[in-house]
Amino acid sequence: MMDRRRPHNEQGRLRSIFLSVCSEKIMKQMLLPRRVARVLWSIVTLLVISSAEAEPVSMAEYQLAPRPDWVQPLALPEGEGRGEAPADDGLRNLLLDSQINLAGDKKERFFRFVMQPLRQQGLQQISSISLGFSPAYEELIIHDVSVVRDGVRSDRLQSADIKLFQREEELDKDLYAERWTAMLLLKDLRIGDIVEYSYTVRGSNPVLGDRFFGRELLAWGVAIERIYIGLLSPKAQPLYVRTSDGITRVKKRSEGELTRYFVDIRNSAALRQEDGVPEWLSPYPYLEYTQYTDWQQVNGWANTLYGAAADPVPAEFGRWLQELRGSPAHKAAAATQWIQEHIRYFGIEHGVNSHLPSSPLETYDRRFGDCKDKTVLLIAALRHLGIEAHPALVSSVENLDLDARLPSPGQFDHVITTFELDGKRYWVDPTATSQSGALQAMSLPDFNWALVVDGEGESLTRIEPVAAEQLSARISVEETLTLDHNRQSAVFEVISHYVGWSAEDMRAYAGYRDVDTVTNDFLQFYARYFPAIEKLEPVEITEVEGRNELRVREKYRLRNLGENSGGQNLLKLAAASVVANISLPKARQREYPFRLPGQLQVDERFTVIAKNSGDLRWLNGQNAETINNPWFEFSRDVEKSPKQVTVNYRYQSLDKSVAPERFGEYLQAIDRLDPSLTYSIWLAPVSVTPNERRDRARNLARELLERK
Repeated sequence: MMDRRRPHNEQGRLRSIFLSVCSEKIMKQMLLPRRVARVLWSIVTLLVISSAEAEPVSMAEYQLAPRPDWVQPLALPEGEGRGEAPADDGLRNLLLDSQINLAGDKKERFFRFVMQPLRQQGLQQISSISLGFSPAYEELIIHDVSVVRDGVRSDRLQSADIKLFQREEELDKDLYAERWTAMLLLKDLRIGDIVEYSYTVRGSNPVLGDRFFGRELLAWGVAIERIYIGLLSPKAQPLYVRTSDGITRVKKRSEGELTRYFVDIRNSAALRQEDGVPEWLSPYPYLEYTQYTDWQQVNGWANTLYGAAADPVPAEFGRWLQELRGSPAHKAAAATQWIQEHIRYFGIEHGVNSHLPSSPLETYDRRFGDCKDKTVLLIAALRHLGIEAHPALVSSVENLDLDARLPSPGQFDHVITTFELDGKRYWVDPTATSQSGALQAMSLPDFNWALVVDGEGESLTRIEPVAAEQLSARISVEETLTLDHNRQSAVFEVISHYVGWSAEDMRAYAGYRDVDTVTNDFLQFYARYFPAIEKLEPVEITEVEGRNELRVREKYRLRNLGENSGGQNLLKLAAASVVANISLPKARQREYPFRLPGQLQVDERFTVIAKNSGDLRWLNGQNAETINNPWFEFSRDVEKSPKQVTVNYRYQSLDKSVAPERFGEYLQAIDRLDPSLTYSIWLAPVSVTPNERRDRARNLARELLERK
């Protein structure tokens, strides 16, 4: 699945929407982050996802034509050109106008944008206009480009330099969609000009069937003076419309045999960006619409696409499957992990390939595929093993309340595999990487809801793990610091065990790096606590056989130990692994929840071993500590002996998020935790032997004679 990190430049993000037709998948990428997964398909556009018949286009081209008659004309906000509204990055956004015609022989999406640069930054952004489309099934029709300067409007379409080029923005995510861009380079633009342009994209991906659906944002991360969204639909075809905020009112007007649905929003304020928002939540209100009556209709549509799942597995793969031994669950885990490891992820999302999976033979032979291809191959393998399996459509983001949304294929961006064994329903993701162990040990991301594709299901299915460990992780760290006789240097050995999704994350990290890089990264981690640290041996990573668990061993030399404090040497034993799994957002005054790790346990045991009794001295006031709250549990206790001290830290994350109204309490809990994440001891001063005292006296006498 795609990396869904938020762009830093919010105005740049809005501009990319104003200046191009984007896919639903790209919209999710822009708005929300995501940890791991693969994209199911390229949903056709941001402002509409259409499914009418479309004739293939042999090459990318565009047309010039007037605005269509079905479009509702709109006036600009009052005060045009006076620059009264707030401007983000020097750009005033006067109008976002998107209207969709569902009543023609082909679906049409009309866009009109009006913006005014007030500073140099805004002028730079608006000087080129990018219009994206997929020529395999879409036509691009440019209507007009104009500039208003000092109250006089001038046409700029004829003088614009228009370039067509193919731009694959998602190749770095292993997705190829064959999208093209028409770029209009505008000449002689000045600060204060009002730039207006409009265009239509006609047609849609035929693989999406004969029903229409989509989603429109009702607010953005920048201020917009007027947002208008219109839908023109035939009365003979029911259209279901819903707004996510429950506040924005959708109006409708009868126009003969048609109905026009619309929302008209004035002075839309910029939504404040916050980091750390959970993936399952969208802070952006939206309007959604669909011609699907229920989930069973969506199920029927999807079932027609996955006929290839009934194809037999390739002969060579079938022989490998037949050699598997063990229980059906063991065989299912082995087949899943083989596909994860040997079929690399790459998606060809061009045309019908955006949704139509390849056959098991094709995916096996070429050794690559996207989530739908890998799912079909896995289903064929499981059925070969006598296990009845089905595709399951899921959403990798914004999925917590998926069951409350309108039914449509646009609600999903990923597909996984589901099957039942011994009365238990399993969910596995063949596009996941670095999984190991039994089925119940393989992690399961929080997809929450799925549409099991069997052509019959009438509702979504709640995704429940077979075992709690599928949603949890454990990190156990043993740190042993063995002091030299001088108590100024030591050997430092670390043995860590990663279990569950933490093991999968570590495998994925190490799998893309050589040993030297991994060793240096780990050394730099501890250098924050021990600046004079040196590598003694390379990092060693080994599998714990038969379990979803990794063992990591590190070994270092520490020099210049401790800190001078009042003439004494103070050694601080920090819970480094606990600290590494606790984060705080930049936005402390929050409107949205803050994401937490979920079910994660970190056990860290730090032992210091001295050569002699009395080498270690204790500080008073460092008592055992226990902290309990709704978000985490923490404890620290200390074991002491004359030549050894062991500090046991335990951190248990309990939840997936902190509600915004309780974030202040969470910060207080972290403040209370902070001083307990370090335990300090004194290292006894280095003793001087008689021979050392005699040598020092001789050296001092020699220096005095030389000076004399």
